[in-house]
Amino acid sequence: MNPTVAKALKSEIEFILKHLLYFVETYVHIEDKDAPELIVPFILWDAQREALRSIAAHRLNIILKARQLGITWLALAYAIWIMLQPGKTVIALSRTETEAKELVRRVTVILRYMPELIREYEWGGMRWESTALTISILHPNGLRSTFQAFASTPGAGRSFTANLILLDEWAFQEAAEQIWTSAFPTINRPSGGQVIGLSTAKRGTLFERIWQENETFNKLFLPWNADPRRTPEWYEHSKKQLGDKIFQEFPATEDEAFMIVGGAFFPEMRAHIHLVDYLPQGECRRYISLDYGLDKLAAYWHRVDTEGNDIIYREIAQSGLIVSEAAATIVAGCGNEKIDAVYAPPDLWNRNRDTGRSTAEIFSDCGLPMHKTSNERVQGWLDLKEWLKPYEQRNPHTGSIEVTAHMRFLKDACPYLWRCMLAIQKDEHRPNDCANDPHELTHGPDAIRAFAAGRPWPADEPTEKDPQDPLEYDEQVDEFFDYTGGY
Repeated sequence: MNPTVAKALKSEIEFILKHLLYFVETYVHIEDKDAPELIVPFILWDAQREALRSIAAHRLNIILKARQLGITWLALAYAIWIMLQPGKTVIALSRTETEAKELVRRVTVILRYMPELIREYEWGGMRWESTALTISILHPNGLRSTFQAFASTPGAGRSFTANLILLDEWAFQEAAEQIWTSAFPTINRPSGGQVIGLSTAKRGTLFERIWQENETFNKLFLPWNADPRRTPEWYEHSKKQLGDKIFQEFPATEDEAFMIVGGAFFPEMRAHIHLVDYLPQGECRRYISLDYGLDKLAAYWHRVDTEGNDIIYREIAQSGLIVSEAAATIVAGCGNEKIDAVYAPPDLWNRNRDTGRSTAEIFSDCGLPMHKTSNERVQGWLDLKEWLKPYEQRNPHTGSIEVTAHMRFLKDACPYLWRCMLAIQKDEHRPNDCANDPHELTHGPDAIRAFAAGRPWPADEPTEKDPQDPLEYDEQVDEFFDYTGGY
């Protein structure tokens, strides 16, 4: 290579390694089946650009996305940028070997269309070579960077030490738990290593659990309209073709992405209807409803106003508590609040064969007496659905029509319950009952079913005190009360 060209190329690569967006938008080409030419420059949309910046800034990344947003191409471009440094290793995991080979094919497309930086033959600069499941970049200094793709089997990637792990369609990979156990140690070094897990949503998966519960991950959500070419008219047309499946394939929100269309036991649940940002002022009664087992205590605080509307505003969802610990935890959660009633299902009144005492007795001894509710499951679910049913009402302040429900949830106050309500499915054989598997999802819904079955009273309307009634007019009690024993 001409020394002047070699010097310029070295300078350009050094600049590229400091400017990721410049590299992608200057050198990366992708396939676009809707374009006049199949191979086009990768000009990023705003959402893609922000996603790329966020990925580069975090070690652990999980991406929940709508379909066909170019995020796999984006992740592969980032992987190649990593491999422009000598000695780097990228591991990519796909559902099947065919899909793993497709990732390798896409990488070859990107490499083939950047001859200014890298070529498939000897020329004095970086060159690349490939097999069905491997891409190697050979650097002029003799070091090699590798892209290795695997099908999703339990031991995939175990023997490699990686700089980046790419998990494509992570929610749909078989043996995801074992794969994660095998793959994560390959990047879990004090000095670095990254993960990019991307997928559309699927319920009951490791992907969903990490998205919902693992705060160490950087979470990126890309809705259907991240593609600026998609208009509301496009969405409505797509919805006519897909029906309710559009929520999984082209979600507008995270909640829509994880909806179980057709199988959801509470399909009426919607964030814009059932979540509130604050607790209102005014008269109320306060209740607690709970479900208890050693595997999970699920307890919820309810605020019921004078019109019988309920807001669930506090949650305890803990495992491994014995009965007395569970009761003490709930009592501590009450603080100085006056609780009008505590509702629990009747199985807590079953006596222990060894001690002769029930869970309800121990709760009562700990300062938490409870009301036994019905355990008619189907009727209980029907009662709960009446509380959750959306209805329209006119806002007295603005005059506009709003959609609300008699039972709502304080935003971010009960994350376990909200997740369970969205995730729990119909029983396959009893459509009027919810499925008991996975059992982990049943505790929260069972707890608030106890509330619905308990038939809680609304708060009393506030009344003005009568100054002529000595039983109400406390400020002038001395004028009306005869201390010798009468009025």
